[in-house]
Amino acid sequence: MKDRKTMKAGILLLFGASMVLAGSGCDWPPGAGVRYDPDIKQLMTANCFPCHLSVSVSGGVILDTYDGVKAAVESTGLVNAINHNAGYSSMPEGTAKLAQSDIDTIQTWIKNGSFDPEPIDGVFIQPFQSCQGLESGDNLTSEDGLVCTSVAISGSTEENRSFMDYGSCDVVLTQRPYWYKAPFNSVDPSDPRLDNATFMAELNWINRQVRASGCICCHDSVSSGRPAAVWDISAQGVWTDQLSDQGVAILAGKVSSEILGKFTAGNNNGFDRDSTGFPTTDVERVQTFFNNELARRGVTDTDIAEMEDFGSFIVDIIEQPPDECSSSQGVLADGKIYWNSNEARYIYIKEAGSENPGVPPSNDNPEGVLWRLDVMPNVAALNSGEVGYGEVPEGTYQVTPDNGTAPALESGKAYHLYVLKDILIPVGNCIFTAP
Repeated sequence: MKDRKTMKAGILLLFGASMVLAGSGCDWPPGAGVRYDPDIKQLMTANCFPCHLSVSVSGGVILDTYDGVKAAVESTGLVNAINHNAGYSSMPEGTAKLAQSDIDTIQTWIKNGSFDPEPIDGVFIQPFQSCQGLESGDNLTSEDGLVCTSVAISGSTEENRSFMDYGSCDVVLTQRPYWYKAPFNSVDPSDPRLDNATFMAELNWINRQVRASGCICCHDSVSSGRPAAVWDISAQGVWTDQLSDQGVAILAGKVSSEILGKFTAGNNNGFDRDSTGFPTTDVERVQTFFNNELARRGVTDTDIAEMEDFGSFIVDIIEQPPDECSSSQGVLADGKIYWNSNEARYIYIKEAGSENPGVPPSNDNPEGVLWRLDVMPNVAALNSGEVGYGEVPEGTYQVTPDNGTAPALESGKAYHLYVLKDILIPVGNCIFTAP
């Protein structure tokens, strides 16, 4: 059984008038199996440093990079060394042999090819947690020497660190494409607030909060190396001036953006996005800052009440009612699942009357889901009739139930088939009767 082992993520937002919906070349989780990051990378960090760091190479073997580990694998030196085979220096040097479970993990990765296949271009990569050693120049301490980051638009690394260092914008940008959109308003580089020490201390704190999250991928031109979309925390002036009134209200939590998905603070290094527009470790402080900006602009609660709901097009997708399945759709007598399209990456069998899935990490697995199958992002999508109810083919993983087998369907009972080409792109939505 392949089951989900990772967290999942959100969808990029551009405040004011628009949102951007759903490649890449970075690590991502397959939902099953051994990966370089985090599995092999963590073993190397725990057992092979500091002797085999790029900056302090021992024996010409570098084990703090993917290419270095791959080279050690291809030379067969790594396998022989950790197995303490004759003719090779036993590693780790001067300590006990690795636990057999750790050796098995490394050898499984090697057996699987040692090459992590690249995701298919343009496919949404579900969020996951990445743990890695401290970046060079990072003077902050870490309890176990690792920094763990929720790699997603709504994900965050540890406070006062940069998502750029410990996350991956390559992954974030699969969670729908970035494009440039000009700010709604310009900033004044001579704004007198720039000389207000109290105000600037708060603005700089806000900037650090943003830089710790996936928001930095599209809203910091200096860190990302690309023009920012709508608001740029590196703008020369008070960057919040770039926002529309609605954008400020969203950041203040006055207009909900919950439809975009969120992590719980406990799964996101203490960063909470339950009632603010970006993740923060201090909700009240963010709300106070942006409520003050609303007051400075003269925006009233009446004005906010009249603002259009945010993400209405996502609501339209989620609330689309199902049709009746034709006789050739649904789970048929042969046990296979059929829909009137091909190229599905997400297949749901749900209770009739249950809500449709939305955006990860919090809205993509609503109550009433009996069985859900996801296709890994480096594998071709499934076609109608290729998979049976409860089956988990190679290159897929079962999300619901998170362990065990799919519950039996009751003959003659109505169920809801919901099929997505990718996140928020439904290609099947109908009610069928179990055979």
